Amino acid sequence: MKKAVFASIALLVSIQIQAQEVGIIMGTARHLLKDNVEEGLKKLHQMGIRYLEGATGSRSMPREEYKALLDKYGFDVVAGGTSFEKLQNRDSIQAIIENLKFFGAEYAVCYWIPHDGDNFTFDDMKKGIEVFNKAGKQFAEAGISFLYHAHGYEFRPYPGPGTMYDYMMEHLDPRYVNIEMDVFWMRNPGQNPAALLRKYPGRYPVTHLKDRMIGSVGNLNGRQDPERNVVLGSGDVNIAAVMKAARETGVKYHFIEDESSRAASQLPMHLAFLRTLDLDRQALEITVEQLHKAMVAADSVQLANLTSEELTYGHSTGRIEDKSTYIDNVLHADHYKSVDFTDQDLTIDRDAAWVRGIIHIVLMVDGKESPITLKVLYVFTKQDGYWRLLSRQAVK
Repeated sequence: MKKAVFASIALLVSIQIQAQEVGIIMGTARHLLKDNVEEGLKKLHQMGIRYLEGATGSRSMPREEYKALLDKYGFDVVAGGTSFEKLQNRDSIQAIIENLKFFGAEYAVCYWIPHDGDNFTFDDMKKGIEVFNKAGKQFAEAGISFLYHAHGYEFRPYPGPGTMYDYMMEHLDPRYVNIEMDVFWMRNPGQNPAALLRKYPGRYPVTHLKDRMIGSVGNLNGRQDPERNVVLGSGDVNIAAVMKAARETGVKYHFIEDESSRAASQLPMHLAFLRTLDLDRQALEITVEQLHKAMVAADSVQLANLTSEELTYGHSTGRIEDKSTYIDNVLHADHYKSVDFTDQDLTIDRDAAWVRGIIHIVLMVDGKESPITLKVLYVFTKQDGYWRLLSRQAVK
């Protein structure tokens, strides 16, 4: 029975990561690994986790023994951290490179630019940029990509346009340095993580997925009570919007991070939310496809199943139909030979979703084909556990 459950979990993970891989930063598993490293890794494996951030090994065993356990349970170490101080010494960087290559990691990550207390200055930022560009070149020459993990203090004003973060993005050389976006730390200074992903597309190959308790007070200091890390999807970061923007802008890996004391118990809940989110997206894509097929087949049963009782179906001519009129016209008036839908863009927010795209319709009118191309907005609502069309509007 357990094998069947774990196989189902692994299948769900493979569904979730078709376009972007999802794993964890090892700090999230600290409670699971504390007493017995192998048992902790086994639990992560059973949850379907494969991708890890963290290449420092285990303090309780040699790195060769730890790597053997990672291989035994099929883990892939994607990234490992380094300190700012080590980035200022070529020999130290070379040692980091050797360790990352030992674990097979693709990325090196620096998590902090040192500064005096909460007083992060423009000089601190300029020094960070200088160090990162120089170190990033050495990493790149060794086949390792370098990332900076911002914490939000970078959004302070400076004598120039925008914020220090904008200055940083302009002056970091993308050949050598890009960003690991921690969505919690982008939300904490009042930023919109999804908007940032779109503002700098391609600059964020990796994210940390972490949600912030609703009602939290933000700041520009890169600090927050760790107990305000809540289950993904239940906070104010809008993880669903992040995942959508990430698909659009080239994010390769997401690592779940939970700094709260509840990290071990919340980890399965984080995974469940992401799987549900992705399965919802897939279900919505299939629903749109099935709706169009039902229109061509004049399938009254499917049309009834896939539409809400409160349906308002708007045509480009201004005609508005309710559910019964829409179905009746598909069956007897509007004879669809084919329906193709392109440029599809889906957005899901809990039990509501909207889909934009271009619909290419071929109607049969008096025995002749009549092609129509329209821009369409569909609004779906989840009813009884599945998506139903609530509203549709088309424009020429």
